[in-house]
Amino acid sequence: YTGDVAAGTDTEISVSDTATVRVIDLDNVTLHRGRAEEFHGVLSAPHVTARAVAALDKLARWCCPMVAPGGQLVAMKGQSASAEIDKATKVLRRLGVTATTITEHGADVLPAPTLTVDCTVGTART
Repeated sequence: YTGDVAAGTDTEISVSDTATVRVIDLDNVTLHRGRAEEFHGVLSAPHVTARAVAALDKLARWCCPMVAPGGQLVAMKGQSASAEIDKATKVLRRLGVTATTITEHGADVLPAPTLTVDCTVGTART
C-alpha cells in the first residue's frame, strides 16, 4: 500500500507496511516498516486492517496476533468472503476469533461494493 493516512487528532495510529507510506502533518502516527508477522508481541491494537493480499486463513495468522483481546481484524475481501470464512473456520477458532461478520462498504457510491470480513478476537487464545 502506498498512500496517505488521515485521522482525528485524538486518535493514535500505528502503520505497518512493507511499502512506503506517506504521512502528512500528523503527529499521532507511528510508522512501523515491515511485515505484519514481524510485529507479533510488539504491536497490539483494538482494530487491525488488512488488504486482500492472501486468503483469510493466512491473513488471520499474520494479523490476529496483533489484535487486542475484544478487538477486530477487518480484512478486505471480494465476493469469496463467505467461502473464505468457511475454509478458515478452524484457523480462526485456533487464533481466538469468536465471531465473523461480512460487511458491505460503499454500495451507494461504488459500482461494486467492497466487502470486509470482520473477525472479533475473544479474550482468551489457545
